[in-house]
Amino acid sequence: MLMTADRERGQDAEYLFGELAVRLFMITRRDLDRVLKAQAEARNAGGNPSLGEVCEGLELLSPQQVEAVLRAQEIYDPNSVETLYGRLAVKNRFVTQDDLDLALKIQERTGRRLRVGEVLVKKSMISWEQHESVLRAQERILRGIEESRTQKRPSLKAPPKA
Repeated sequence: MLMTADRERGQDAEYLFGELAVRLFMITRRDLDRVLKAQAEARNAGGNPSLGEVCEGLELLSPQQVEAVLRAQEIYDPNSVETLYGRLAVKNRFVTQDDLDLALKIQERTGRRLRVGEVLVKKSMISWEQHESVLRAQERILRGIEESRTQKRPSLKAPPKA
């Protein structure tokens, strides 16, 4: 059975939503598996919930977190978002590029069940404190991107009446 282009785009968006939620440390891979299973069950029962709706229904994400992931989808660039953690770890000289490459290979072998930071910590390539520092830096950068995007958006509210 062939899928329509719209259905393929919808599945790509759903996949990206789940991946971003995991990569932004909002949910775990195990949570994502649970969400996908619940979504499939709902669709088999005749519903059509989005991943965000399922995440909210399972109380894994708040409405604000769902909105943040949706905004991250708008600015998604696989060359920056996917490698941000690693680039920050290398830039701060917590790891070498070779260490990062090794951790990425290990991550691939695990089916991406572990985040690259988790691999680096488990293999004693970085300390937990360094890992936390990279996560905080990553969060600041992503928050800055989000804030710059929202500042550029025109306000939908009417100006105050004088």
